[in-house]
Amino acid sequence: MVTIEKLDFAIKISKKVGKVLLSEWGNPANVSQKSSFQDLLTNMDKKSQSIIVEAIKKTFPEEGILSEEGIDEKKEKMWVIDPIDGTVNYAFGLPSFSVSIAYVENDDPIVGVIHLPVIGETYYAVKGKGAYKDGEKIGVSQRSNLRETVGLMGFFKGFTGRFISEMEDKVIRIRMLGSIAVGVAYIAAGKADFYIAKRANPWDVAAAVLILKEAGGMVTDLDGNPAGIYSDGYIFSNGKIHQDILYYLKRVSFS
Repeated sequence: MVTIEKLDFAIKISKKVGKVLLSEWGNPANVSQKSSFQDLLTNMDKKSQSIIVEAIKKTFPEEGILSEEGIDEKKEKMWVIDPIDGTVNYAFGLPSFSVSIAYVENDDPIVGVIHLPVIGETYYAVKGKGAYKDGEKIGVSQRSNLRETVGLMGFFKGFTGRFISEMEDKVIRIRMLGSIAVGVAYIAAGKADFYIAKRANPWDVAAAVLILKEAGGMVTDLDGNPAGIYSDGYIFSNGKIHQDILYYLKRVSFS
């Protein structure tokens, strides 16, 4: 019951934050640069984070928090948060952004929630209990032929174009949504078939890893090894085409 309590908490707080985010979607009061002009931070990233962190500290005061905007309180039991996954989309008024919240024990995700405020969808999972969207059980696609698939990927300079060139005559389309959490949630629901993340942080993937696995999908690092929340890069897939993706990814990596 404790796990269900945590799931209910994460769903409720993600939806609460989602409503707050919509108030400045596409027009945040302040936008600044982090590591570069391509890496943005808005006032709403910080506001979203503060709401979630305050709620966790009040409800689960003994548990740690790891969050994108400067909170690193790692513990055996902790919450891993991305207050806005897809900040560029959020700042520009594009709908593909999410609130991602995971509860982990010994770095293993136990509860994961990905809420899409604009679309109004909430994807979630508890370890060993399956994956769901708004109360409906979801599962990955059964497509096993690359020519029937749609792939997703993130933006990484020097890599993105090469991978697209390698795959453009092998899949129906490659899409770039601008949010790992959104993309992986879509794979979990069978809306797409794979996602390549050349680089990611724990808060980007903690909820996504669990939700996809519980939906019957596969997650590895870019070399095909089992992936955790601290891996450098990721292949998320329906499992049926994973080895094919790994093969072509290696062709790009070593070309």
